[in-house]
Amino acid sequence: MYTLRKGKNLQALFLGILILICSQPAFAEVILSEKTEYYPVHGTGKKAITQSLRKNSPHKKGQNYYPAYTQTDIKYQYTWGNRAGRCSVVKVKVFLTLTYVYPQLSLSQSSQTQTWWNEKVRKFEIHEKIHGNISKRAAHELDRKLRALKGINCSNAKQIITNRARFIIRQMKNSQAEYDRITRHGLEQHKYHGPK
Repeated sequence: MYTLRKGKNLQALFLGILILICSQPAFAEVILSEKTEYYPVHGTGKKAITQSLRKNSPHKKGQNYYPAYTQTDIKYQYTWGNRAGRCSVVKVKVFLTLTYVYPQLSLSQSSQTQTWWNEKVRKFEIHEKIHGNISKRAAHELDRKLRALKGINCSNAKQIITNRARFIIRQMKNSQAEYDRITRHGLEQHKYHGPK
């Protein structure tokens, strides 16, 4: 067992903590905001609910509708320093806002219909949370990649940073699309074996 004595041991501990804190690299921040929104689904019974989902879903593409979806908004800020004509990213903040949108029943249902509905919503949530996790991984990747930009030519530093960020965001969008392709937008969720 180790005990601290007043004096030198305490000073050594504080000095050690200070050295540890100061020796850590300046980590960028990922500022995450998650919220959930709902839209109403009307009717009683599976058929009426399904028709209402199709009609009221706020996310549609052509003839397809998506009863649940995740909206990703990713932004970033950075500052850089200049040393002898070479620039390095000094500080980064990545802002990630995830909005999960789900249907919500507006009417009471029979026990059997409610059980069916609860299972359906549970599947929507599983699918959408993975979309959120794909976005979170991309935000942290953006954080790491921008922080790693050191010793770049100052004359085109802004363009290099912008291109790097755009590439990572494009990769995220491609990962989202591939996830939806594999799972058929959650209809075949069991086919997805990637990171949760």
